[in-house]
Amino acid sequence: MNIRLDEESDLAELAALYQHTVLQHGPQHYSLVQTQTWASFAENLDLFRHFIFDATTYVATDETGIVGFAGIEINGHIRSTYVRGDRLHQGIGSMLLQALLDDAAAKPVTRLYAEASEFSLGLFQKFGFRLYDTEAVDFNGVAFTRYLVEYLAEGSVER
Repeated sequence: MNIRLDEESDLAELAALYQHTVLQHGPQHYSLVQTQTWASFAENLDLFRHFIFDATTYVATDETGIVGFAGIEINGHIRSTYVRGDRLHQGIGSMLLQALLDDAAAKPVTRLYAEASEFSLGLFQKFGFRLYDTEAVDFNGVAFTRYLVEYLAEGSVER
C-alpha cells in the first residue's frame, strides 16, 4: 500500500471510485434517491475537480490502482474520506485518516472537523473524533442528515 498526494491524472479514477462506492454501499444506510443523488456529484467533473484539488488530498494505491482518498483543507476541515467499495474494512480508511492527522500536526491546526456520513462516522470515532451535533442539508432537492465531528489537538480549548 502506498499513500501519496493526488495528481491531476487521478481525477477520473477518483470520480469513478467515489461514485461506485456510494452506489454500492449507499443503499445500506440511505434511500435509493439519496444514494443516486449523492453519487451524481461525481458526474460534474468541474465540481469534483474542486472537491479534490482545493484541498490537500492523499491517495491510497496498490497493485490494483487507487483504493481510496482523503482530503483536508488548510483550516482543518476534512473534506473527504472514501475507500473503494471492494476494499472497505481493510485498514485503508484508517491509513488515510492517519495521513490527514499527520498533515494537520505539521501545521498550526488545533481542530479538525468533518461532516460524517453513516459510512464514515465509525472511522472518525475510532480516531478520537467526537460527535458534537447533526445537521440537515439539502443536495439537489434531497434531504440528508450529516454527523458533525471534531478532533481537538492536545492543548486546544474544547467548545
